[in-house]
Amino acid sequence: MVSMDLKKGASATGNDSHEVTEGKMFTHSDGDIAAAYADRLEGENAYTRKEEKRLRWKLDMRLVPILWLNITFSAMDKVTTSTAALYGMRTDTNLTGDRYSWVGSAFYFGYLLWCFPSGTILQKLPVAKTMASVQMVWGIVLIGTGFARNFETLIALRVLLGILEAPIVPGNFLVVGMWYSRREAPIRTGLMYTGLSVLFTGPIGYAIGYIPGGEQWRYFFWITGAITCAWAIVVGLLLPDNPVKAKFITERQKAISIDRVRADQTGIENKTFKKDQMIETFLDPKTWLMFFFHIWISIPNGGLTNFAPLIINGLGYSAQRSTLLTMPTGIMQTVSSYMCNGGVFFRLAALYMSYFYLGGYIVGLGMATANTAIVRIYRNLEHSNGSAPGDRVEIQQFGA
Repeated sequence: MVSMDLKKGASATGNDSHEVTEGKMFTHSDGDIAAAYADRLEGENAYTRKEEKRLRWKLDMRLVPILWLNITFSAMDKVTTSTAALYGMRTDTNLTGDRYSWVGSAFYFGYLLWCFPSGTILQKLPVAKTMASVQMVWGIVLIGTGFARNFETLIALRVLLGILEAPIVPGNFLVVGMWYSRREAPIRTGLMYTGLSVLFTGPIGYAIGYIPGGEQWRYFFWITGAITCAWAIVVGLLLPDNPVKAKFITERQKAISIDRVRADQTGIENKTFKKDQMIETFLDPKTWLMFFFHIWISIPNGGLTNFAPLIINGLGYSAQRSTLLTMPTGIMQTVSSYMCNGGVFFRLAALYMSYFYLGGYIVGLGMATANTAIVRIYRNLEHSNGSAPGDRVEIQQFGA
C-alpha cells in the first residue's frame, strides 16, 4: 500500500468552485490507480459543463500533438528504406533480387513478434516513460542503420526497429482511453492517426539530394534517427503516465478528468493481469472481425509505403522529385482519416463516403483496355527496383 497526501484544490471561477476533499491516493494489486479520486466530487453539479469544456481543451492542447507526433515519427521511421532506396542504398548494401522486399518485410516480422510482449510491458510499466524509452532506442537503431554495409545487417536492424515500435500504437490508445470518453476518443484517434509523416520524409529526402558525393541515403537515416531521439526526450518530459501523475492540471482537474470517463467503466490504469478478461476478449467475435480487417488493410499499406517512391521514380522522375511527389499520398490518407472520423458523428456524411466504392470498381473494369500501358509501366519499375516479388505478382495479374 502506497499513500500520498493530496492537497485541496478549488476552481477560481465563483459558482464553479467545489473543493476536492483531502484523502489518500492508494494502489494495490486489484485496484485502479485512480480509485481514490472516484468520489472526490460531491453531488451531481460538482462541476459545470463550461468547466469540463475548458479542461478538455487543455487536454487536447497537451495530449493530441504529442500522440500525433508519436504516430507520425514512427510512420516516418519505418519507411525510411523507401526513400533511401532512391539514393543508392540497394547498390551500396547489395540488395539484389528480392532482398529489398525482405528488408521492407523485416520490420513487420519484428512488430508481429513483439505485439503481445509489448502489451504486457505497457501494463506493468509507466506508459509514457516506456514509450519515451523505446523511441530513444529506436532513434539510435535508425542512426545505426545509416552505417549498414550489407543485407544481413539491414535485416537485423529492421527487425529490431519493428520490435521497438510495437508499443507505440497500443500505448497511444491507452493514453486516449485514460483521458477521453468513448464518444470523444474516435475524433482524437483520427487527429493523431494521419499520413502526414510525408511532410517530414519529403523535404528531408529532397534536401539530402544536394549533399555532394555518394551515399546520401546514409544521411537520411542519421537525420531521421536524430529527430526521433530528440522527440523521445520531449515525450519523457511532457507526456504524463496517467491523470493521477499529470503535473499540468490541478488536483480538482484530475478528479474531473477521472469522473468524465467513469461512466465508460473502463478504469484509468490497472497493473493487474486478469485472465478472465483476456478469455472474454478472445471469445468476442468483434475482436476477430477487427483482426482480419487490419490484416486486409495492411496488405496494400505495406506494399504502397515501401514501394511508392520507387513507383514514382520508375515513371521517369528524378530521386529528388520522387520524394516530393510522395507527399500527396500522405495528404490523401489524412483527408480520408478526417472524413471517416467526421462520419462517426455525421451519419449523412458517412452515407456519402460509402460511394467511394465506385472508384475501385471503375478501375477494375478499365484494366482490360489499359492492360498494355500498365504492364509497360511495371516492367520499367521491375528493372529499377530489383524485381521485388510483389511487383512481379502484380505484373502477372495485370497481364492475365
